Amino acid sequence: MDVFTTKPFSGNSAGVITHADGLTVEAMQRIAGEINLSESTFVTMPESGDSLFRVRFFTPSTEYDLSGHALIGTCFALAEEGRIPLKDGRTTVSVETNVGNIPVDFFFSEDKSPGKTEKNVDRARLTGRNSGYLDKIMMFQTILDHYEAETEISTIAGTLGIDPGAISRTGLPLEIVSSGLKQLLVPIDQNDTLKDLNPDMIKLKLMNDRIGVQTIDLFTLDALDQDCLTYSRHFSPGQGMWEDPGSGSAAVSIATYLARHGVISAGSHIMQQGKDLDALSRVLVDILNEGENTDSAWVGGLAVTSIRRRLSVDAGQVLID
Repeated sequence: MDVFTTKPFSGNSAGVITHADGLTVEAMQRIAGEINLSESTFVTMPESGDSLFRVRFFTPSTEYDLSGHALIGTCFALAEEGRIPLKDGRTTVSVETNVGNIPVDFFFSEDKSPGKTEKNVDRARLTGRNSGYLDKIMMFQTILDHYEAETEISTIAGTLGIDPGAISRTGLPLEIVSSGLKQLLVPIDQNDTLKDLNPDMIKLKLMNDRIGVQTIDLFTLDALDQDCLTYSRHFSPGQGMWEDPGSGSAAVSIATYLARHGVISAGSHIMQQGKDLDALSRVLVDILNEGENTDSAWVGGLAVTSIRRRLSVDAGQVLID
């Protein structure tokens, strides 16, 4: 699945195994290693009766408790297969994960008017059991903490290899935000600075370690498309990923930061992210509050199936057709 996009081979990719009942944890890990994407998910029946499905998340080397973009991609795949029945309007589904049951909202229209896809390029056409148009899939996320960073602008700019004025001219503070991972938010004045950015990842990891953050998120209000609020890039070399092309947690952190500092108001916003300008992620964020009480938002978007494969598991061997 390609997530935060409606265009194949864009956005942020995730592998989704939609029928994983009977697989051992060892088999799941081997399959995730074979798929070799940043995250792969495995869908089984739930252990409790409160959710429709259980979803487990694996990187090529370990199991994660939760991945936002992978969960959005998984839910899209299940809706596309008709395994999550959608009704006209809003459908809320509970998904079981290692961190508990996660509510996921589907916004769906049974409108079958011809030409609708061409008029609404950011809607996904579904057929079969769920015949109609999917507008977005959203999940709730809370900011756990936020505080101003003590690191000098010159230090961050020097590590990134950019002019310190690119940061200071925004008039916005450097801030550390936690939504599970600690993220350093760095405002940039122009999109050209971000588009051309090619930081030394070893130096960046060392700086992140000194500051005490896992990721650094650089963003600008000088978005590339008029319908978008920001354009951003997300680096996390300490987490084994040089750059994440589409992060829901980063989008929530940036949007709530902007609301907290009076730059935007509550409402729906589109956040662009990524390095490949022809394959950018478009992350949707719905801000619930504004001002000092900003601490939560709904985040999500759409997805598209780019590649389908069938896996055969026999006597401990995993075969990919």
